[in-house]
Amino acid sequence: MISFLLSAVKIIFLLGFLILIHETGHLIVAKLCKVKVNEFAIGFGPTIFRKQGKETKYALRLIPLGGFCSMEGEEQRSETEGSFSQASIPKRLAIVVAGASVNIIFGLVVYFILTASTGNYVTNIVDSTIEGYPAQEIGLQQEDKIIEIDGNKINNIYDIENCLDKIQNEQVKLKIERNGEVKEYTIKPEGIIGVILKRAEDTFINHLLHGGIKTKNFAFSIIDNIKMLFTGKVGVDQMIGPIGISEVVAKTSGFQEFIYLLALISLSLGVTNLLPIPALDGGKVVILLVEAIRKKPLDEELEIKIQLAGFSILILLSIYVAYNDILRIL
Repeated sequence: MISFLLSAVKIIFLLGFLILIHETGHLIVAKLCKVKVNEFAIGFGPTIFRKQGKETKYALRLIPLGGFCSMEGEEQRSETEGSFSQASIPKRLAIVVAGASVNIIFGLVVYFILTASTGNYVTNIVDSTIEGYPAQEIGLQQEDKIIEIDGNKINNIYDIENCLDKIQNEQVKLKIERNGEVKEYTIKPEGIIGVILKRAEDTFINHLLHGGIKTKNFAFSIIDNIKMLFTGKVGVDQMIGPIGISEVVAKTSGFQEFIYLLALISLSLGVTNLLPIPALDGGKVVILLVEAIRKKPLDEELEIKIQLAGFSILILLSIYVAYNDILRIL
């Protein structure tokens, strides 16, 4: 029972917190742009807490799986002073992308702090070789520095991994530096060269470098996953939704693992929200850019139909993803 309650608290906190900072991003930028916010709410369903501000009603609702920042003139155009629809296109763009931007920045900053505080980066200098792999077969030695793979400059282990990920049982040219002399070999790595590389010295600067390198790779891995989804390399059935996320969150053990997951989901949420799909913030960005090019807004009824079509697609996709999540759990 205690384990179940702890899992529930973790799930509610994670989802609620990420939604809170997302909607707060919209709220703050809207206020800065002098756009009237009628209601700012976290959660859906019956209101359990309400406070009326000078202009905005703040509410906490019973079901903590969503939220919204309702602006004057956002859903239906309004001639009222301070409405979203009356604001300039740059201001509206800033408001729309603010939520996803906060999620992305939060995820990257948290991940950077986590990685910078827990390790040093791994260099490109050989410490030892592993028997039976190409490195030992060609005679790599301790203190050899791997400087290039197939023309790609190598500075650390992450560069090596990125190069090898793109190679499928192909021969590659490997350049190493030994005592100031550059040597070149042709090897067939089959996913691994077979070296154990040295870690950088335990210094503050190297911790920062480690955090920066890992955070960059972390960000690009999210983007690559989304690219693979659109190119068909990853199927929709491999996506996970709130149910799947809840299962993963419930299984986290320890504060560090939970914070890592918080950063991962925050970044994923931010990047996904900027996809050019109607009903997502990215879809709204596209509509605003079209308006900027045409120098006049789309027909209001057409815009509503586009948003509804996008919303319907997202609902169907959510149901499908939830169904697959349940099948995986069972």
